[in-house]
Amino acid sequence: MIKKIFLFIVVLAVAVGAYGYYLFNKPHQSVTDQSPAFTLQSQILVDSFEKDEQVANKLYLGKIIEVTGVISEKSKDEKGKLSITLQGQDMAGIGCEFEPAAQTKASTLTEGQKVTIKGICTGILIDVVLVDCVVTN
Repeated sequence: MIKKIFLFIVVLAVAVGAYGYYLFNKPHQSVTDQSPAFTLQSQILVDSFEKDEQVANKLYLGKIIEVTGVISEKSKDEKGKLSITLQGQDMAGIGCEFEPAAQTKASTLTEGQKVTIKGICTGILIDVVLVDCVVTN
């Protein structure tokens, strides 16, 4: 009886370990070929988070969003990763962090340019944040 329980625990541990290894090494899925759940103007997205963050989180959090807006800022962090901020309402905007494959195309964009960007919404800090972004136009 004890051998059966021990064998069951070992088999279970190996299965859990194999599944964890699979998830850890699973290739990153790009948003490029995926359809957005929402297509919005940047001001509308920011406004919805400023009016009621809880409702906006229920609608947009973790979903692919396509946003059109004007670039207000373009910068690189200490690792050289590009981020772009789209104009929103008042002080808030939309911070877009690009996936590695989209960095080259995004680096050609300039401040003041109107652009459409698709990414995954992770909520609002000071700005609404989109990650794994790609330029769609």
